[in-house]
Amino acid sequence: MKLILPIEYYRHGGVERVICGTIEEWVDIDAVEQIILILQKKDIPHFQEKLPLSPKIKYESFILPPKSLQSRILSLLNKFSSFSGRIKAKKIEKVFKGLRRKYQSKFIIKYFASRYQATHCLYFLANRLTLPNLDIPLAMISYDVFWRFSPLTYPESYVKQYDLSLLEWLQKVDIVLTISEKTRQDILSIFSGFSDKIKAVPISGYPTKSNATQNSFSLAENPYESVEELPIFYLPSSFGIYKDHLTLLKAGIKLAQKNLKFKIVLIGKETDNLIAGKMSLSQQSKSQEYVDYLYQCQEIYQNHQNLMQEYFEGLGYSEDEEVEKWYQKCSCVVMPSKYEGFGLALSEAVVRGLPVIVSDLEVFREQVELYKCSDRVDFFPVGDVDALANCLEKFIQNPQQKLSAEEIDKRFSYWTWKETAQQYINLLEKL
Repeated sequence: MKLILPIEYYRHGGVERVICGTIEEWVDIDAVEQIILILQKKDIPHFQEKLPLSPKIKYESFILPPKSLQSRILSLLNKFSSFSGRIKAKKIEKVFKGLRRKYQSKFIIKYFASRYQATHCLYFLANRLTLPNLDIPLAMISYDVFWRFSPLTYPESYVKQYDLSLLEWLQKVDIVLTISEKTRQDILSIFSGFSDKIKAVPISGYPTKSNATQNSFSLAENPYESVEELPIFYLPSSFGIYKDHLTLLKAGIKLAQKNLKFKIVLIGKETDNLIAGKMSLSQQSKSQEYVDYLYQCQEIYQNHQNLMQEYFEGLGYSEDEEVEKWYQKCSCVVMPSKYEGFGLALSEAVVRGLPVIVSDLEVFREQVELYKCSDRVDFFPVGDVDALANCLEKFIQNPQQKLSAEEIDKRFSYWTWKETAQQYINLLEKL
């Protein structure tokens, strides 16, 4: 099997871990002969550093050989676009720019698929991307249907664009791999005629092999040595409405007013600004929910600034080593999300031997069933401040200890990235 993997864009965090965890395991699978990664040129060094050194992995950029026919066509479209700009024909310029973007990815993917004689094509991210024109089996991974099911009201035109793109992919691809059964059901609730094409394959909470976190993923000899006397609750997620930091802030303030001793650590994009009272979100800003959410966060900060500074710590965006350090240092992971396609932090916490407090979402229930860890996870109703505060207080009064490395291996090692990657190959081989 020769896999071509076009990655036109990607996101740090969960999606990147899916890419790295899967490819790393494919390197060791005999059925996989070659892995052709097509990336933006600027992203190639990043993935070369992340992924193992292997002759199986080939790196290519979204650039065609200059003398190829496809390259000349793109050059011609670019010239028409530039000329239209110079004569201020904005609508015509936009048309030519759109054509160039559309055909650039199509030409490049077809070129490299032919050059390497690829047998399968898989998109790790496909939202609103142009479909390739290939004569080999085509697959995609779907993480969520956020534009339909997240706690935000998106413009009708925005929803329509995502719906139409997803429908085009569903009609063209041979298989859709969803990261949860919930995401599979969400897609089928919109487009019910594709049940045979959509297969749910859960991802893993284990660290990826070449990820820097692997070096520090060890609870081995003394599983409790990193746990401080002060209970530390940890939320590893960018600040956003989906993740519902607001409910955690409110619950934390309630406990702080009782003079209980604890710390809440937030890590992820813009969490530093949140705790510093600089309320803004770089995403999700075009909705009334955004305005209301930030207003409530600002109100909490203004009314409880001293308690925020004493009981909360916002670390902002951090590299993997820092994220992992706090997994090792914390007492309990908290995930108050209103919406998730999977919610990887729950599985990541469980396989590190940590107890978890989470909102009662279907995707979280799926992970608890996957790892058979109901004794390690405490649920509370979505958005229920009092219920979350009660869970936190119960933990402060009677904390659960971390599991030892031996216990982790015995209980949870049956579903790692190896199992996820192998399941992908098993499904692709059937196409």
